[in-house]
Amino acid sequence: MRATIALLPLLALAACGDDATVEKKDATTAEVAKSVADAGMKLQPGRWELTMNFKKFDVEGMPPEAKQAMQQMMGQSRTFASCLTKEEAEKPDGSFFGQQGEDCRYDSFTMGDGKIDATMTCKGSGSDVGTSAKMKMAGTYSADSYDMTMNMDGTAPNGKTMSIEMAMASKHVGECKGDETS
Repeated sequence: MRATIALLPLLALAACGDDATVEKKDATTAEVAKSVADAGMKLQPGRWELTMNFKKFDVEGMPPEAKQAMQQMMGQSRTFASCLTKEEAEKPDGSFFGQQGEDCRYDSFTMGDGKIDATMTCKGSGSDVGTSAKMKMAGTYSADSYDMTMNMDGTAPNGKTMSIEMAMASKHVGECKGDETS
């Protein structure tokens, strides 16, 4: 789940050049960030509001109370605001593109012509030993919005299988106000 949340900033991408395309295979988040920057793709600075909606959240052996709580969350949207500075927008680092380090790598990353399609594999380390996840992201983007579906299948910290599907939509809403979460 930590890797899922870490991927959210990836989705605030907005390409200034419509004809730029980035395609990477077996790449780190830093390599993807460099390729996006080298292609002339820049991010829209300012306040972004992300609405996230869980469509599916299954963990093998989940206690009935937890399953019921998750079912109540399904269909309910959560909205987060983040602030992207001009400096961060012009030179995104690897953290912007998801989980950093050797634990996560993009199996494939394609971004161009208003579409993004990526697959990432993460293997747990530290307190997450034994966890693993494969994430697939697909959607559309423009200079001021994006719409994305993310599917994650993997192994939870307890060794049980898990499957998560989320729908995310974000839009650039202007200048930062100072009350953003990041």
